[in-house]
This record gives sequence, C-alpha cells and structure tokens, in this order.
Amino acid sequence: MAKTKEKSNPLGTVRRSIWYVLRTVLIVSLILGGAFAVFTEGMYISNMYIIVTEGMALRAETILNKGGEADLTQYFTPEFIESDEAIQQNPYTDYAVDNFDYRYSIKGIRVLPWAKTGSVAYIERIPIITGSPISDEVTSPVPAWVPMYYRVHLVKQDGRWLISSLEVIEESPAEEVRPTPDYSQLEGQS
Repeated sequence: MAKTKEKSNPLGTVRRSIWYVLRTVLIVSLILGGAFAVFTEGMYISNMYIIVTEGMALRAETILNKGGEADLTQYFTPEFIESDEAIQQNPYTDYAVDNFDYRYSIKGIRVLPWAKTGSVAYIERIPIITGSPISDEVTSPVPAWVPMYYRVHLVKQDGRWLISSLEVIEESPAEEVRPTPDYSQLEGQS
C-alpha cells in the first residue's frame, strides 16, 4: 500500500499560533491587572485605616486639650477643619483635661482601586475623661463625650488620603456585648 502524504495548511498553522499567543497574552494581562488591582486596593485600605484612626484620635485630643489645629492638616482637609463644629465650638474650653480613654472600632472600609474617594464606618467613644474646671466660675464636672457612629469620607489629594467630612450615622450607638467566658464548662481542667 502506498502512503499518501497529507498536505499541511501553512495558513492554519499560523492562525492557530497567533490565537495561542494572543490568548496567552490576554490571560497573563488579566492576571497581572487583577494582582495590581488587589495590591492597590490593599494599599488604599491600609492608608485609609491609618489616616482615620490616627486623625480621629488627634481630633479628639485637639478638642479635649485645646491643642494646635496645625497638626490636623496632616489628616484632614483645610475645609473640614474650618467647618468642624466640635473643633470650632469646643465644649471643653473651660476645663483642663488631665486624662482620657479614647476607643474606636472600624466596621468597614470602602474604596476601589481606581477611586479618588473612599469611606470608613467608624465608631468613636471616650468613656472616661478626667479633668477639672480652669476657673472658679465653672462648677459643673467635665462634660461627657457623646459616642458617635460616623461614616468618614476621604479624598485623595496630591497622592495622600485626607478626611474630607464626617457623616453621623448614629449618636450613642449600642456597644457590642462581648460574652464573659464560663470557665466552669471547661472539661478536664483543674
């Protein structure tokens, strides 16, 4: 029997090779783009976390200790500092605050890798404030800090995240009750 020689189609081989290269380039591009997006979003989330936690603590310290507002410009936009009622109409101006216990919790952070804005769900509490009135005319104790649940809005300006506004979600939010462990239920422990 005679073997017949099959004719190869050089155009078909070129077409399959081009599709293989294009598919490979597309898949690699999608993987690299996804990795870049995840890295960028992670970087934005960590930057926003630091800006919000440190900025809000500094804001509380500035209000309680009547500190300089110049330090706030590292965390807040100038428009926010000028319009913040808690800073401008400070209820603690008649008191010398010795100590306070600042507590916070973050409920969520929202930002997209290509976004120039983001938000953080933030609960702020100061359960203990110790201090005394500055003058003899003031006889009332140091006012209590009202716990707040904020949506902190941030903007990216000149490559830095800054807090641009605070949206009050809830005043005096309920604290999460953490259960006390019942050690009597542990087995085999003495």
